[in-house]
Amino acid sequence: MRVIIARSEQEKRLSCRLRFDTMCRDLGWISTQNYATPEERDEYDDGQSTAFLALDDSGDAIGTVRLILPGEIPLPIDRHFELYPREMIEALHGEMKYCVEVSRFIVPKNHAFKNHEITNMLYEAILKECMTIGVSHLLASVDYRFFRLQRILGFRFDEIGEPKFYMGSKTVPALVSRKTMACILASKKPVPIEDRAADKKPLAPA
Repeated sequence: MRVIIARSEQEKRLSCRLRFDTMCRDLGWISTQNYATPEERDEYDDGQSTAFLALDDSGDAIGTVRLILPGEIPLPIDRHFELYPREMIEALHGEMKYCVEVSRFIVPKNHAFKNHEITNMLYEAILKECMTIGVSHLLASVDYRFFRLQRILGFRFDEIGEPKFYMGSKTVPALVSRKTMACILASKKPVPIEDRAADKKPLAPA
């Protein structure tokens, strides 16, 4: 298994198809009638996000996630949640200089891999990318069950606002600081991300 950054149009479509299969067909969080093709997309996919794909040894997509970057459209967590006062968050987690948001974390059931192995690989890959591009804080709005799982797996996000029903379930707005990201990565085995060894420059939005 390996994790790649989805650069080609084909790779980006693989990510969107996984999102459609899980969010629309399996969970019913979004109506399939919203899309002309079986690919779940939104306004952030047009130049304000970077998608990652987990691939098995045969090259089949087995998981995906994206990072939403700062841009013209406010981050989803700012649009849809009532967060604690910024000064309170920064007092606990440091100055929020450059924030991105993890989004569309999709890992379909796959009995060929150990429990949470794909989730671990994807999370380590996005944390590594966050460190590379100088992110100060990684934000997330996640299902409350996945929020608990993240912490059990060692990805220590902290709640930064009131949970609410959003995208089909009770959802928690959360954050992890750069300092905590560095500690998490130091405790994990290195995860290679394709195309990053020879290119250490920050990514442009995909």
